[in-house]
Parts: sequence; structure tokens; C-alpha cells
Amino acid sequence: MLPVYLDVPKEAKKIINKNIGYMFELLKCTCEGLSYVEVLDSIYPSYILDIKLEKCVQTIRELYNMTQDNYERESLAPFYEWTLYHTILWWIDVTDENELELDEVPRRYCVDECGVDRYDDINNIKNYIDFLFQDWDFLDLEIIYSIYKDKPQLLEKFFHIDVENYLELMPNDIVEECQKMKERRETNMDEKNNTIFNISGGQVNFAKDNANINAIQNNGTNADELDNIIKGIMENIHDLDKENADKILDIVELAKEELSKPEPKQSRIKNCLALIAQTFTIANGIPTLAGNLYKLKDFMMKFI
Repeated sequence: MLPVYLDVPKEAKKIINKNIGYMFELLKCTCEGLSYVEVLDSIYPSYILDIKLEKCVQTIRELYNMTQDNYERESLAPFYEWTLYHTILWWIDVTDENELELDEVPRRYCVDECGVDRYDDINNIKNYIDFLFQDWDFLDLEIIYSIYKDKPQLLEKFFHIDVENYLELMPNDIVEECQKMKERRETNMDEKNNTIFNISGGQVNFAKDNANINAIQNNGTNADELDNIIKGIMENIHDLDKENADKILDIVELAKEELSKPEPKQSRIKNCLALIAQTFTIANGIPTLAGNLYKLKDFMMKFI
């Protein structure tokens, strides 16, 4: 089934899906009677139809099939949402809002979990575009692209939008530009947070922000274990903003430097432990990063 964002019985959702199935049946029959290109220009912009006609036709077939099965889906990808949204609008337009062709959802299935009777809302086809979608982000492609260009972190961390999910709906030149911006961002992050750790032969080597690599003798600690912990941290800080990434880098450097001494001082180890504890909140939501910070804490506890 397609997801229906209403707190009503499953029976109501099945009927709603059945009605959506009627819409896709009419769309498919109309396309076969005329031509897919001629009809689907009401559903998709020309820059999609010109290069992705086969995908458009396949998406329509898949959405129809979804209305016929009993799998309770949580969400749809933006390309599917776009197709569903515009198919509903197309159906309303070509049928002159004649809702008699659709099945009625009985009133006994229209009472939500709060006891509110939603009969009139559910049986008004115009409301389908409200309760079949959690949001309409897929309609704001130009805005998404504009924010991604200027403030990508705002798009990802505040609006929780991953531009990658919307590229299929964008023109090819915009897709290419988004990919180039992503590559530049990753390169810049690597340069800003470029820390190299290499533990080999009893030495700990490190460098940050393109500094020279310095070799420090290790004090006999388990070099491989420390190396794996630091590697795990470094591979996951790029999901953080620069300020928090730098904060963790500084703490890791302090910890590594002290652990590399022949006789690490307990006072400095305790200071590093206190600083590491402050990073757990920063790493919240990034399980691998948080896990390796806890491992670093446990590793340092051995020296107290």
C-alpha cells in the first residue's frame, strides 16, 4: 500500500489505495490510447520526459502495483511522490472533479484514534494531496538547490533534507553542479581537518592542517588498538561542522601526545578524559563516532 498519513483503520487506507489505483489505471489507459509523451507532459517537466521517459512509465506502473499490495510502506522516494501528487491533480482535472467514480470510505472507518469523525475530509478527493504526503519538499526543488548552494549545512541539519534524494527530479546540468559542489565540500573538509595518524614500529606519527609529520616514540601501549580507535574517530568526524570537528581533533591530539610519552602524567590524562566526556553530546546521532570516543576514554582509563 501507499502510505496514508491518517490515524484511521487499515480498512480505510485500503479503500484510499484502491481509489488511487483507479487513477493510475485511467492514466495508463489514456497513455496507451494516445501516447505516453503526450499525456505525461501533464505529470513531468520536459527535462525529465526527454531523458527519463522509460523511468516515468515504470514509476507509474510501480505506484499502481503498490496500491494493490498489502505492504505497509513508511514513505516514498521524492520521484514517486512527485508522480503521485501530479497524477492526483491530473485525475481531478480530466474527470471534472467527478468523484462518483471512486469508492466511498464508510463512516465507520473514518473515525480517527482521537474519536474525530473524518468522513467528509477522507471522501473529498481534493484532500488526498494532504494526507498522502508528509511534506511537499519535492515541489520546492529550486529552493532546495538554492539553499544547498549557499548553506548546505542548514539544508541537512535544520531541514533534514539530503539533496541526493532529489537529484532525479532536477535537470542534468543542476545535478552535475550539485555533485561538483559536494566534491568541493568534501575536499575542503579534508583539507581543513587533515589529520594523519600512523602508528608503526613503536612510533606515533601525526599531522594536522598540513603541518609537518612528527614522530614520537610510543611508551609500549597497544599501538594497533590506539591506531584503530583514532582511525574510527577520523573516519566519522566529517559529518560534523568545522567547529565541532576541530574540537574533537584537538582533544584526540592531546590524548595521543600524552599517551605517546614514556611516562604519561595522570593529571593530563584526567584532563583529556574530562574533555572527551564533553564530546559525547557532539557525537550524538553518529553511533560509530560515539563508540570510538568511548573506546578512547576506556583506553586512557588504563593509565590512571
